[in-house]
Amino acid sequence: MPMLMIKCKTCGEVFPGLYVPEGSSTDFKTSATNAETSHTCSRGHKNEYVMGDYMDWS
Repeated sequence: MPMLMIKCKTCGEVFPGLYVPEGSSTDFKTSATNAETSHTCSRGHKNEYVMGDYMDWS
């Protein structure tokens, strides 16, 4: 299952942002990343993210 990663905008830590089912379309990825825009890194920094912030490292 591919994983879209995000980087903390405060400290730069890279962490999993979203798991995407195999064979998902760009439309699915866009709607999924728009559904949950707030993430917190392991250091407690909470940031808002948009589709362009997610990186596909699968």
